[in-house]
Amino acid sequence: MHALTYERRRLTGVRSTWLVPALVLPVSAAVAELTLRRPALAANGSAVDPVQVLTAGLPLLPLPVAALGAGVIGALSAGHEFRYPAPGALPRPLRRRLGLILAKLLVVGLFAALLGVGTLAVDGLLLHLGNHAAAAPLEAAARHGRLPTALGGYLALVVAGGWIGLLGAALLRSAAAGVLLLITVPILAEPMAVALLDRGALQSGGLGALRRHELFPVDATHAWLYGALSGLHSGTVVSEAGLAVAVAAPVGLLLLAYLLLLPRRSAL
Repeated sequence: MHALTYERRRLTGVRSTWLVPALVLPVSAAVAELTLRRPALAANGSAVDPVQVLTAGLPLLPLPVAALGAGVIGALSAGHEFRYPAPGALPRPLRRRLGLILAKLLVVGLFAALLGVGTLAVDGLLLHLGNHAAAAPLEAAARHGRLPTALGGYLALVVAGGWIGLLGAALLRSAAAGVLLLITVPILAEPMAVALLDRGALQSGGLGALRRHELFPVDATHAWLYGALSGLHSGTVVSEAGLAVAVAAPVGLLLLAYLLLLPRRSAL
């Protein structure tokens, strides 16, 4: 309980912790508003995907805005320990260092979940006010407890983003490195998924047979592997179970690596 209280006070007592959601919420709202206006500007008048509006999904971003913001918060949570050490409160024994990282995971996960819910609430209000045709089916489903599973996956992805940023920064002992690792994960996950799922390409010549734009999508018609959790469509078709593994696997691998290195370190 002492480690949990320490981490809560430390995270909430730093100005940067509050600057991130203050930036993420308006950016998410702006993306949602642009998504609502896009069909009116398009020649074909395509319909709005309400899930894409709620999550503020952008094809050119490897992760939703909220997940990137949560990753920054997680990275800063670990970075504060290195930049502003507190000798009196810094745990030295292995057991107490393990308790501290678990407390950080819990607090960052809760903060990330609240950030994800906040973006859904703000973007949902914009969807309700700006496009009743798209909002009506979603609101009717919500009243009957049948929200799209993508929204739950979106919140899980936001929490995972916070944890990846935290564990990456703790492993590499740098907040900037933690954020860079967070951005790298989906960039590497896309070609790996394509290579594993596109067996025909592998049989005909391996990774070299895959075209560059299939490995690293940079156009508006293609989303990253996690795009399905933002209401986007991806060239890589992955089942819900596969997406769950793709979200949880990076967190599990980073946590395992951290636990293996923990006994060799005297601090977080």
